Amino acid sequence: MTEQDGLSQQEWLSLTLNQALDGLRDGLRSFVVAVLEEKEGCPWYGHPRVQRMLPVQPVADGGEAYASAPPVLDLALLLKLIGSDCYWYRTFSPRLPGISRWQIDSLRELRNRVAHNDGNDPLFTKDSLLVSYLDTMELLLQVVGSEQAVVISRIRTALQLRRRRFVGAIVLGRSRWSFPFWFSIAVLFGAIFWLIDYSLAPRVASRTLVVGTPDSRLERYLPLEQFLEARLRPTPIWRAFRGEKINVRIEGARSYPEAVANLRARRWDVLLGFSPVVSMEGVQAGYRPIAGMFPGDPVYRSILFTRKDSKLKDLQGITNTTRLALGDFFSATKYYVPMSLLKGRSINIVLNLSTAEIVEQVRTGNADIGAMAGNPLRFERLNPGLKILATSTPLPQSIVGLSPDLSDLDRDQIQRALLNAPPSVRGIDAANFGPAAAPDYRLFSRQVSEGKAFSACLRNQSHSLRMHCPATDRISQVEGWIDSVVHDGERVRIQLTTADRQTMFVLIKRSILEQSAVFNLLSDLRGRSLKVLVLQDLWRNPPVLLETPHQLEIKP
Repeated sequence: MTEQDGLSQQEWLSLTLNQALDGLRDGLRSFVVAVLEEKEGCPWYGHPRVQRMLPVQPVADGGEAYASAPPVLDLALLLKLIGSDCYWYRTFSPRLPGISRWQIDSLRELRNRVAHNDGNDPLFTKDSLLVSYLDTMELLLQVVGSEQAVVISRIRTALQLRRRRFVGAIVLGRSRWSFPFWFSIAVLFGAIFWLIDYSLAPRVASRTLVVGTPDSRLERYLPLEQFLEARLRPTPIWRAFRGEKINVRIEGARSYPEAVANLRARRWDVLLGFSPVVSMEGVQAGYRPIAGMFPGDPVYRSILFTRKDSKLKDLQGITNTTRLALGDFFSATKYYVPMSLLKGRSINIVLNLSTAEIVEQVRTGNADIGAMAGNPLRFERLNPGLKILATSTPLPQSIVGLSPDLSDLDRDQIQRALLNAPPSVRGIDAANFGPAAAPDYRLFSRQVSEGKAFSACLRNQSHSLRMHCPATDRISQVEGWIDSVVHDGERVRIQLTTADRQTMFVLIKRSILEQSAVFNLLSDLRGRSLKVLVLQDLWRNPPVLLETPHQLEIKP
């Protein structure tokens, strides 16, 4: 309802239509009379064809029904005469170019609806329904040359002006319909924006996405966690419509073996390799590389270095008294690759040092040689007083990989989200990854295997170790299944059975065992398969003492 003029919408539209129909009637009268006089002569209303369309007049006794005076030419009769079968085709149609009989019939129907309006006709609920009728009236009056066409034009203009005022009042908040209107607009645009955002966002079927890394500094990956939670959308759409989010979780590992165990069990959906060792294990476990880590420093080598004033010129000068400072057993650049570079040599080894500790050992003279990761072109500039003895070939890049357990669609969508992440998420101060080709781990795999094999030669673990595998001894690998695991003093005794049903026993420190396998209780290890790597002669005097984590590989 509108308040203008004090009339309801239906009352105002009814009044407007009556005014328009009156104008149409006045504009057609002279035209119809002139055409019929020309056709039937004067008086035209006496012709039998016309008489059959006139309303029946009262007849006196003995008289005949005959129109002695012109009939009342209301709009109903005028439109009936124009559209009749006997006059339309040969009489009126040639004089009304551009007007169809269907339009005449629609005006007759309109006149009848107005005349019999009972308050329920939908015609009187929307002013937009009247515009086409007014256009037809104006066109018909223009064709017959009536000045009433101007009246119809004014009525239509007034109707449109009223509509504009009504819409303007709604838009400007001056109508009681303003709040519903703007609320509907807000809901509509919100729905459109949501649908556009949903259609453009990566969508995954998984409800949880676990991002794993061996890096202990998990805070640097929080922007990635927040970005993926905000960017990824669930499929199907009804889950997203209900407000469900993808639960993204960043997980670290206490050690490289724990990271490898998670990869082999495929507990991580996304791998941020961080280390070539873990990355290689991820590829071997079926993870698909989609990007590389540390894209700003792709030249990644293991460097063996000494002091500038050292007499050592190269690796050929190493003797059995030379002291070598290395990192932990699972470091690519500070253990595996240096062990491969030094294979066959006798040397004193100090293990489990950080990079800073290794550099300090060399600077102070406590070690003759140290191992670290770096770029040879920048080494001496960053480390004055030190010089390079040898460098490895470039190490393969660490990867960002996706689990083989993900569906193809989810992998594609997650890859799209990761590679489109902003610099604040994948930049050098955050997750530090970017587009890269899949690395080749074949040579590196051999270096790691050699480093693990030489671990079997390390004996009497203490602060200093001597790496020397006698030519008369051989490294033996035994595979089997764990029957029991019990404490034996400060160590743990493991009983295993091989495939040929031999029972063997090994001893290992609990701290070293925890580096080799992931477990909560020792009983968790029962039934698992394992590999034991030791010097062959040691099997003669069981139980065999294992002194490095590489000598024991226990599957998850």
